[in-house]
Amino acid sequence: MINEAKANAEDAGITADFRVSDGQNLEFDDESFDLIISRNVTWTLIDARRAYSEWKRVLRPDGKIIVFDSNWNIRLFNEEYMKKYEEDQQECQRLFGEDPPHYTEEMIDYRKSMPMCRRIRPQWDFDTLVQLGFKKIYCETSIGDRVYDEKQKIRYRSTPMFMLVIEK
Repeated sequence: MINEAKANAEDAGITADFRVSDGQNLEFDDESFDLIISRNVTWTLIDARRAYSEWKRVLRPDGKIIVFDSNWNIRLFNEEYMKKYEEDQQECQRLFGEDPPHYTEEMIDYRKSMPMCRRIRPQWDFDTLVQLGFKKIYCETSIGDRVYDEKQKIRYRSTPMFMLVIEK
């Protein structure tokens, strides 16, 4: 992903400093950033509350965090979500002739081990951000119409991507 980001920045004529680091334990001074953007990251974190707290620490006053994510794997813990997911995959296959994604048992076990996969989001995120003392939180529970093509709108319908804009 870092190589892809570097290539994107180069194509756009942007100079940027790319680093691989632990989002739950940042090596930056307090109040170092005006903006933090996270896309499809928080679901993978072992301790998302700690990450949000750490992001708040490195954010300048009035700085913002933008989070894009989803309940990608809630279906693994809830039969109703699984049924909706399977219906979406079947419709996508019928309309576009594309097989649903294949997940090995190892991949499924990994997803089941991730704490955020069991949480109902973005409600969990919103509640946690309030508890951490963020002063403004804006939430859109479904932004798929703005970010997905027609196939993705069907494939991810049962797990809509949400957006949080959080101000320190």
